[in-house]
Amino acid sequence: MSLFHRKSQAERFEEMAREHERMLYLLCLRMTGHPQDAQDCAQEALLRAYRAFDTFRGQSSAKTWLYRIAYNACLDFLRKRRDTASLDQLREAGFDPADSRVPQPGDRLERQELRQQIEYALTLLSEDQRAVIVLRDFQQLPYEEIAAILEVGEGTVKSRLSRAREKMKNILLQMEQNDFSCVQAGEGRQR
Repeated sequence: MSLFHRKSQAERFEEMAREHERMLYLLCLRMTGHPQDAQDCAQEALLRAYRAFDTFRGQSSAKTWLYRIAYNACLDFLRKRRDTASLDQLREAGFDPADSRVPQPGDRLERQELRQQIEYALTLLSEDQRAVIVLRDFQQLPYEEIAAILEVGEGTVKSRLSRAREKMKNILLQMEQNDFSCVQAGEGRQR
């Protein structure tokens, strides 16, 4: 392989990475729940993709290929972290189930609180459920592409999505009933 070929390959990878890096970061952010962790996972994914770029044959789109690598980097990270919060940890962080204030969606502060609740609820989902919610509802990818990224059938994607949405709904309803306002997204969790 000549030096010129390597340079053109590196340039092609850089162009592809530049085109998709923001979406990869957002995927990683939704999967990990923390900006720094997301940045680390996105960088790891791009490093893995660069190392494997010469094996990319174009059987799927570059976007699907990169998403799959980022998804795997996030899974690896989450498996290492495995620090889901228990109810005792939530109480220590200030979560008070006795407080029953219902947020009003018109207030900017309360909308921010709702976003934090959604982000936190995502962390309570299994990795498979979180992935389908993020890829479908946040990234708005078609079922076919999600199936390719997760390497499962479209029917599996749809059933996981249905179960994940139901679980997410139940978590958010529980939070609403218990006023989750005093627990900020990510507070009280050990990293």
